[in-house]
Amino acid sequence: MVKTLKFLFGVQKNTIKKILLSATFIAIILSAIILVSQSLNQQNKKIKILIVAGHEPNAGGADEFKAIKERDLNLQLSNILKDMLSTNPNLEIITARDSSGWNTDLKNYIETNSTTIMEWASAMKNKMMGKVDAGKIELIDPNMKHNNATTNAILYLFGTNKWIEKNNIDLVLHIHFNSNPKINGKPVFRGYCMYIPEKQYSNSTSSRIFANYLNTEISEIEKPSNMLQEKDLIIEDQQLIATGVYNTLKIPVVVVEYAYIYEPMMLSSSTRNIFIEKAASSTAIAINNYLSRNK
Repeated sequence: MVKTLKFLFGVQKNTIKKILLSATFIAIILSAIILVSQSLNQQNKKIKILIVAGHEPNAGGADEFKAIKERDLNLQLSNILKDMLSTNPNLEIITARDSSGWNTDLKNYIETNSTTIMEWASAMKNKMMGKVDAGKIELIDPNMKHNNATTNAILYLFGTNKWIEKNNIDLVLHIHFNSNPKINGKPVFRGYCMYIPEKQYSNSTSSRIFANYLNTEISEIEKPSNMLQEKDLIIEDQQLIATGVYNTLKIPVVVVEYAYIYEPMMLSSSTRNIFIEKAASSTAIAINNYLSRNK
């Protein structure tokens, strides 16, 4: 009887061990499946790119030269660039505005959260000023004086930064064309330049890497700016809302000034359209190169 009990107990013990080992093995397999699934989901996740055609639709604040309006050029380039990038199945291209006006989701978010947005911007400013007072950040005056933005433009710029954070955007490009200043009223400047966050900002390094790719391609179609304040071409700036003033952006962002709107190739619609097409193509190549080499 004792032997029988020992035998039975031994069988039960072995069985329990097998069950436990099986359960452990199954748990390991399930964990592996979950990890692989998460990895595949991450690999299959589309990269979100926001293209911002500079300035408000049908509003002031943008440069004009004769009948040429900067905000229209910005939008034209933005639309072409979106079409080019949309051929890449790994990208989700979002524009801040199109020919109909503001992106509906962006506009609704900003208009229904205007107070929250400006309170957030104020809090970010206070946080930065605290670091300035503690000697952790140095305030840097920009080489280039920027135009004063309207109250609505400020709201939309900060609102866009907050919306970017909310929607997990991965990369931002602001499209602009240059105009002022002139010398004695004459349009004498030409060339491209771009702006990135100042080096003390958290997204400065990644933004410079992105800007380097843009610089490589755009330099093939346009000369560097001949304006003294733009001689660096990739210009660090601490005060532009678009590049994340007060550290309101954490992702790579570049503001490109593709050319001066009064340059010879911009005065005729035919040559202007050719240049904008080339600018969009160069930008698309730069973005694809940047993403493929900086995963």
